[in-house]
Amino acid sequence: MTVIVRTPEGKVLVICKGADSIIEKRLKANEEHLAKTQNFLDDYAKGGLRTLLIASKEISDQEYENWNAKYKKASQSINKEAEVNKVAEELEVEFNLIGSTAIEDKL
Repeated sequence: MTVIVRTPEGKVLVICKGADSIIEKRLKANEEHLAKTQNFLDDYAKGGLRTLLIASKEISDQEYENWNAKYKKASQSINKEAEVNKVAEELEVEFNLIGSTAIEDKL
């Protein structure tokens, strides 16, 4: 799950939460806090919890405007779901790790 927000300071942030196995692939190379966070994830998993990572990055107004134009076009496409996912994945890269969490998943 990804959201784009504008901070009170006017910065555009992309914030993403998801399964650690997915988000880890979307982090910047050599993310400095990943090894320590992995210890927390391991502890959560040992407790039977579903593990999640939270990550973010700042983008420029121009990057957002360019991406948003592609997103709007994709959302009007005949193949909407596939096109929107493709455009979303363009933005969901090079994240900085914020932290980890876990939930009990009774499914």
